[in-house]
Amino acid sequence: MIKTWHFALLAIVTWCFTSYIQISFEEYAYVYVIVTTLILTFFFKEQENIKHISLGLVLVISFEFYSYSLITERLFPEKPAYFVNGLIFVLHFITDLALFFYFKNRTRLSITFISKFQPEKREFIYMTHADILLVGIYFLFIIVDVSAFIENLIRNMDYIFGVAEETAKPYWSWNWIYQSYPYAKAILLAAVVTVLLATVYVERFRPAPINESEEDLTPKKSEPQHKS
Repeated sequence: MIKTWHFALLAIVTWCFTSYIQISFEEYAYVYVIVTTLILTFFFKEQENIKHISLGLVLVISFEFYSYSLITERLFPEKPAYFVNGLIFVLHFITDLALFFYFKNRTRLSITFISKFQPEKREFIYMTHADILLVGIYFLFIIVDVSAFIENLIRNMDYIFGVAEETAKPYWSWNWIYQSYPYAKAILLAAVVTVLLATVYVERFRPAPINESEEDLTPKKSEPQHKS
């Protein structure tokens, strides 16, 4: 029980510390997550599930980071802020939705992949605590993305929908979600990293699966044991 409380306390401290790093270095938040997941992917090769989880994060977040730079620096640098912000919220929504469904179906996808390319490792694929927790975290990501996108539409309804200025003016100050959006994303990203690290630690103590060949060689209790 004491070890459980210590582990929970360590996880909370890690989450808070990671959140602080994310908020302090907001511009580099995605790079930080990419580097962390890459480390997990290459240094914990014996944990196939963590490897697949981390690789999925790396691929989707790399796409998100590249697309974000493309939107803000190359494609639409001269567009109004409300237009660019709307595209960014849509981009975040698409990538978070993709990761939501990936983690929801991760075990099945991993089994399909392993069965085709590395069938000898099939028994190492199972649902981890990270799969369940990350589905919940990315559901929260989706709620934040949708809320920010809707607020952006309401705040700029005169530009987007041509609503009269007198009607739209009271909503110009609606920026609560916009102001808190970076902090919400940073806290959730920190939760992702914390869940990964905690799962890596927990998985170290899971008994290794028994191969079918080893199981066949193990004497059954019902079988008579003869001394030589």
